[in-house]
Amino acid sequence: MIRIKELEKLILKARAAYYNDQPIISDKVFDAWVDELKVLEPTNKAVTNIGSPVAPSVWKKAKHQIPMGSLDKVNTPAELVKWVDDTCPKEDLFVSEKLDGLSIELVYESGKLVQGITRGDGEIGEDITVNVIKMGGVPSVLKGSDFTGSFRGEIILTKANHKKHFADKANPRNAASGVSKRLDGVGVENLDVLLYQVVGDTDFKTEEDQFQFLESFKCKVPNYKVIPAVVNKKKASQLVTEAWRKYQDSVRDGLDYDIDGLVIRLNDLVKQDALGETNLRPKGAIAFKFENEARESTIVDIIWQVGNSGRLTPVAIVDPVSLVGATVTRASLYNIAYIDALQLDIGAKVLVARANDVIPRVEELIKGTGKVAQPPKSCPVCKGKLKMDGENLNCVDVDACPAQIVGRIKNWVSELNILELGETVIEKLVSAGFVSDPSDLYNISVADIASLDRMGEKSAKNVYDSIWKNNPVPLEIFLGGLSITMIGSSTIKLLMDAGYDTLDDILELDADQIEAVKGIGPIKAEYLVNGLVKYAKTINNLQANGLKIKKKVIGALTGKTFCFTGSMETKRPILEQMVMNAGGSLKNSVGKGLAYLVIADPNSSSSKAVAARKLGTKLISEVEFLKLAE
Repeated sequence: MIRIKELEKLILKARAAYYNDQPIISDKVFDAWVDELKVLEPTNKAVTNIGSPVAPSVWKKAKHQIPMGSLDKVNTPAELVKWVDDTCPKEDLFVSEKLDGLSIELVYESGKLVQGITRGDGEIGEDITVNVIKMGGVPSVLKGSDFTGSFRGEIILTKANHKKHFADKANPRNAASGVSKRLDGVGVENLDVLLYQVVGDTDFKTEEDQFQFLESFKCKVPNYKVIPAVVNKKKASQLVTEAWRKYQDSVRDGLDYDIDGLVIRLNDLVKQDALGETNLRPKGAIAFKFENEARESTIVDIIWQVGNSGRLTPVAIVDPVSLVGATVTRASLYNIAYIDALQLDIGAKVLVARANDVIPRVEELIKGTGKVAQPPKSCPVCKGKLKMDGENLNCVDVDACPAQIVGRIKNWVSELNILELGETVIEKLVSAGFVSDPSDLYNISVADIASLDRMGEKSAKNVYDSIWKNNPVPLEIFLGGLSITMIGSSTIKLLMDAGYDTLDDILELDADQIEAVKGIGPIKAEYLVNGLVKYAKTINNLQANGLKIKKKVIGALTGKTFCFTGSMETKRPILEQMVMNAGGSLKNSVGKGLAYLVIADPNSSSSKAVAARKLGTKLISEVEFLKLAE
């Protein structure tokens, strides 16, 4: 009973904050609380209620014409199969992306927009029409139609606009929460509305008809697909599971907006409506959430790792947790400022997540200890002096700290993709005194390598050959592998795209010239200038020892820029390497100067595709790209 009351209080408080645009915890923690309470007391109001009462504000309250409900959810393929088998085993399914945004209702009278109402508690929200009308994807007039009713969808902030306009905000949803209800309306033009439901005087036979109706007015909708009940002997539930897995593993990362799962509905609206609803949750629809990417754990220790540039990175040792198929016992804490901001210490209960499903990190404090962990007073590896560099703590003993020496060699080896030279061999080479700088790799012999413990002549020859097979190397790899703080090959490539495409060109640049290149700010410019001075000896020795820099490639794609988005038949790294081999260049996102956006469907109406067309970027398929690269 005590736990039930505790959960009820936590959920209601978090829900009130979330629906009034001031989230205090992550969705993952909230979902975990609701799931736990659902088992303990499924009829509790914290489980059955939708939304939350509107907090006091200057925005006028408005009543929804029809209550805005929510969806039940499943988290695993097995749960989805059960839902399909129990609900609609022989029906076509309609699958669309589950947007991670802010619910909104657009009210139209005789084809004209009259209100934009936030979700609120599902019954009453806030009228923010004056802001909504400025957002992308919101038609003020439905041309050629006298439709009366509502469009429902979500306000989102694209990743590109988040990066460009609101980089100081933690994530797109948080930024959209604050901006959408600004009284002065500043920034709302950078938000978009994606729509997915029509309620009004128009009848539709299927969900697909409904989406096509929205698209006929140039409205933006999430990507969608109809999945027949059976295709090639595969059941719809199996096909949805395959689509969900593909989205989770690759597709969602290529989208320009955040999603946290898929929504599955009966495509036949009559049959869907006939199933009814429970607590404003339709029985004919379900949210298939992506696998949980975060778990609660406890920090049992904090260690400080020394990186290749001398930077100390705090790492939390946590009680083992399973995240996206892997057992995690270590999680990044980034720097001292991060520890202070989250008030972390040994013994704290925290939320551990995997950033982009790869790097484990402590994401959130659940319950603190009342204390905050303090940094070490000397380097944990060489016992040398430490000094602050912005928010980071650095070991100043650059040339003698073993961790920095090994780190720089590892970074160089990784950048050049020398697979046969593993961390153990690197450590042995450093310990034996053969290597203390990347340039030393090109001055060792097969005999030197063979003299290492447990290293035979054949293995030594393989290591030696692997070092030299990467010769010559591209300029961006050569400089990107030097371990200059904040500088990798992508930064060097920006300089090369701006016309500074030789080593001498880059060495002659000053900080102001570097900063003037789009995509490189003043901090990176300063680090690069200082780093090139710091590693001047390494640069000279690399060349003196025989390493050459590859001349600029002139090929079929020279002068052309490419960005790849969505799923492809060929693996993304292979396609990107084809661009480089043919003299082209790559961009990570849509923007001015992008020549080609390679996309599964060049006729796509996704926000990234629309943005690309507006900028004059040509949309091509993978097949068309392969022809260009020939």
